[in-house]
Amino acid sequence: QKTVAHLTLRQRTELHRTEAVCANCHKILDPIGFGLENFDAIGRWRDRDDTGGAIEAAGELPGGKRFSAPKDLKAIIAAKPNELARNFTEKFLAYALCRQLEGYDEIVVDHLMETVAKEGYRLQTLITEIAISYPFTHRRVQESTASTSHEK
Repeated sequence: QKTVAHLTLRQRTELHRTEAVCANCHKILDPIGFGLENFDAIGRWRDRDDTGGAIEAAGELPGGKRFSAPKDLKAIIAAKPNELARNFTEKFLAYALCRQLEGYDEIVVDHLMETVAKEGYRLQTLITEIAISYPFTHRRVQESTASTSHEK
């Protein structure tokens, strides 16, 4: 019987997904992760994982699209550039604001998408536009307990 240490990453992940608590997130995250498994932590290509096992980069996305290699995953993602850009914009804005987005943020996301699309979806444009956006320049910053107790 194999020990967990000798299993490939994919085998360990599939074993991990048998636990109901873990399965909900992993069924969404794992397929993309498998599709990128040929790249190591710094982006170098590899054919074998850390255990020496062959990497199987095939997967199926939640919408049912299947891929067998990173280039296939790239093609699926590249086929919907606006959806990718909008999702990335929403996540990046939420990160910058240190909060989840609310319904009223939709107008900001729409403006960001319009501006970023005009500039060819450049990351630098997105970062600049978020940095000068109203929600970012007027965000509420919670004071730490250390600074408030020190002032007393």
